[in-house]
Amino acid sequence: LIFLSSCETAYNKSDWSYSGMFPSVLLSTLFSTAFIGVLGTRFAMNQGKHFWLPELFIPTIGLLLGITSGAMAVGLSTCLTKVGQQSDQIETYLSFGASRWEAGRTVAIEAIRLAMLPSINQMSVIGLITIPGAMTGQILGGAPIMNAVRYQQIITFMISATTGLCVLSVVYVNEKKKRKEKKR
Repeated sequence: LIFLSSCETAYNKSDWSYSGMFPSVLLSTLFSTAFIGVLGTRFAMNQGKHFWLPELFIPTIGLLLGITSGAMAVGLSTCLTKVGQQSDQIETYLSFGASRWEAGRTVAIEAIRLAMLPSINQMSVIGLITIPGAMTGQILGGAPIMNAVRYQQIITFMISATTGLCVLSVVYVNEKKKRKEKKR
């Protein structure tokens, strides 16, 4: 699933690209999803040594990948588009003595802000306006309501953490790669 999600993000979601884009997207997705998935399932959901149980781990990773791949596509596409459109401005900053990070900082901030916006909005209305599907499914399946609510809250925070980590890493790698290409 991670491989397919990375292929879709790297090859079909962005008009701009660079050499080595697929490996950076794949590694960012793999690291952030696996790290937050294991951390959240094992410790936040109190599964202990049994956090690899398929009935809990597979749906959790699926939820993380579903939201993260969309946010990463938005962040990567925004970053690449802005770097392409604002290359003159970035080169002007560089010529006036700005560091490479200072020159591309506005692009990175805009890309991260746009990519994280849906996750932040989802966290602000969870349980008040929407009744999420995972919680509804657990309640209909006979789980205690408090466990279903707790599970949905943990999943929501795991999705936001995975999205943030993935978007930060892919934008950082993108900025670093594009700046290296400009330097040559």
